Amino acid sequence: MSLVEFVGVLRDGIGASDCEFLRDETLAQPVNALTSLAYVGVGLLVIARAVVARRPLAAALVFGTCLVGVGLGSVLFHGPQPDGSRVLHDLPILFTVVFIVAYDLDLVSQRLRHPMVLFGLGSAAATVLTTIDPDLGTGVTGLGVVVLAALEFLIYKRRLRPATTRRQRQGYVTIIAVAAIAGATWLLGRTDSPTCDPNALFQFHGLWHVISAVVFGLWWRLAFGGGRSIPSADPDASVSASAN
Repeated sequence: MSLVEFVGVLRDGIGASDCEFLRDETLAQPVNALTSLAYVGVGLLVIARAVVARRPLAAALVFGTCLVGVGLGSVLFHGPQPDGSRVLHDLPILFTVVFIVAYDLDLVSQRLRHPMVLFGLGSAAATVLTTIDPDLGTGVTGLGVVVLAALEFLIYKRRLRPATTRRQRQGYVTIIAVAAIAGATWLLGRTDSPTCDPNALFQFHGLWHVISAVVFGLWWRLAFGGGRSIPSADPDASVSASAN
């Protein structure tokens, strides 16, 4: 397949499965495009809070930039839809999932102590896969979400990110509830959903953008709000963490 043909494939029909009517205007799907800015807002908030607290700056810059990329890529995907918008839409989402998986693996496995290295390797692989076949990249994203959910369950069950206060325990309950709502809005916002109204001002897919952005923000607060959590039963890990 030539580069021209490849770009054409990426451009055909993008956004068509997200219910909102595709207009021949600057913003093809105005509601879905504008609500994508929620990711940008959360990403900038993550970075700003880390700058004020002066930690964890490196992780915050990477994660926040991933979220800003998700938002801008989604604006392009649902808005002017330039050539290659699907890749620009899909890759930052996959990067964000890879980031969370890498840091969760850092807690679950004592052998994997370099989450940023894992993130870099995972992002490189994600870029190659998505460039070769965008559908393959989408499939990897779905698999990554499943892995992420399993890792979060293990972290909670093993108390690797201790929820010792009532506020921390409420944080887990909140993120589970909000994530469930986000998943429901994604399903309700599909074109083949009975709730789909292509010409409505309210779009469930737009609501998905806002709620899923909140989920990412809640995860960051849960994972980094009090600094990197470590297994309380592992004193060596505590020494190592303080040394880093």
